[in-house]
Amino acid sequence: MRKSAVSILILCMVLNLTGCWSNREVNDIAIVTATGLDLTKEGKFRLSLLLAVPLLIGTATSQGTGTTELAASAGWLVAEDGDTVMDAYRNLQQKLPRKIFFSHNRVIIIGKQLAAQGMVQALDFFQRYRQSQMKNFLAISETTALELMQFQPKFEKLASEVLVDEFDQQVLLSVRLVDFLNILQSQGVEPAVPMLEIVSSGKGQPKNKGTNLSVSGTAVFKEDRMIGKLNSSLSRDLLWVLDSLKEGVITIDVEHAQRKGKISAELEKVDVKRKIEVSGGRVKLKLKVKVAANIYENTSSMDLEIPENTQLTIHDLKQDIKARIERTIKYVQSNFNSDIFGFGQTMYRVRPSVWKSQYRERWEAVFPEVEPIVEVEVRVLRNGLTNKTIKLSEVNP
Repeated sequence: MRKSAVSILILCMVLNLTGCWSNREVNDIAIVTATGLDLTKEGKFRLSLLLAVPLLIGTATSQGTGTTELAASAGWLVAEDGDTVMDAYRNLQQKLPRKIFFSHNRVIIIGKQLAAQGMVQALDFFQRYRQSQMKNFLAISETTALELMQFQPKFEKLASEVLVDEFDQQVLLSVRLVDFLNILQSQGVEPAVPMLEIVSSGKGQPKNKGTNLSVSGTAVFKEDRMIGKLNSSLSRDLLWVLDSLKEGVITIDVEHAQRKGKISAELEKVDVKRKIEVSGGRVKLKLKVKVAANIYENTSSMDLEIPENTQLTIHDLKQDIKARIERTIKYVQSNFNSDIFGFGQTMYRVRPSVWKSQYRERWEAVFPEVEPIVEVEVRVLRNGLTNKTIKLSEVNP
C-alpha cells in the first residue's frame, strides 16, 4: 500500500476513534484527492472531483462482485458545472450525501482550453477557500481535466497518487499552486506548468490495451494564459536552465573509436549558477554549470582506462549539455518570447536599480535578445565496474 493511501486510511481510523474533527464526523465527509477544472462550450466552469472511498483503499479487486470496478480504483469521480468555481462546487455539493472535504487534495488539473483563456479567475477560489492547500501540485491537461481524471491506474488505487509519484520523481518540471501564484505577482518571470496526457504504456502497444498517465511536456504562459508548449525533450532541458535537475541520463555518440557507439552517463549532482551582465546596452546571461556524473554504459570500442579517452568523453558531455541549454533558451526566445527562465527576475534581484530604470517596462522587447553564455564543467566520478569494453573475441573465442 502506498504511503499516501496509508495516511488517508490512518486519518479515517483516527477520526473514527475521536468521533469528530473540526466538528465533522468522518462518515459525513467526502475526501477530495484531485480536482479538475474545465471551460464548457457555454462558458461555464466544470468542476471535477476525484473522491477517495476509504473502505476500499487497500481492498483487493474481487471478481464477480458488484464492487469490482470501484474496488479497483478506490475512487469516485463526480463533476458539475457553474458560473463560478464556487457555484459549481455548491451545485455539486447539493447532489452529494457527504460534505466535500478539500484538505487532502493532492493536485489541481486545468483543462487546456481554460488554461489558454486565463487561469486567474479559476484559481481565485483555491486562493480564498479555507480548506485549500497552497502546496497542491498544478498541471495542465492535453485535453480536458475531466477526461484525464477518468484514467484508471494499474499500480495505485487513485489516479491522484500516480500524478504525485510522477512529480516527486522530478524527471520533468513540477509546480505547486503557491509557486504559480507567486510567479504571477513577480517581476521578470513568467509561469511554466507541466502538461499531462494519457499515453500508451509502451512502443507498438495499442492505446486501448495499456495506458499510462504521463507528463508529456511543459505549458508556457504569458501572465496567466497558456500560449504554447515545450515537448518532453525541451522540457527536460528546461530543468538545466532553472537549476531544477536532480537526476537524469545523458547519452552521447562516440565517433572517434574503431567501433562507433554510444556512452550513457548518469547525473549524480548538478549545480547551475547565474550571472547577469549589461554592456553597451546588451544583456548577457552567464550560466555556469557544474556536473558530476557516472558512466554506466559504453557500446563503443573506446577504452576509458586510457586518460585521453576519458577526457574526450568529458569534452563531448560538455558540448552536449551546452547545446541542450542553448537550444532550449533560443527556442523559447524565438517562439514564445516568454521569460519562463526568470532572467529578468535575476536582474531585478542583483541589479534592482538598473532593472527599474532601464528594463522593467521594456523587458518583453529585450528578452528575445538576451545572449546566453554557457560554461560547463564535468567531473566523471566513476566509469562503472570496469573501464574496459567487452571485446567480441572475449565473448566468441
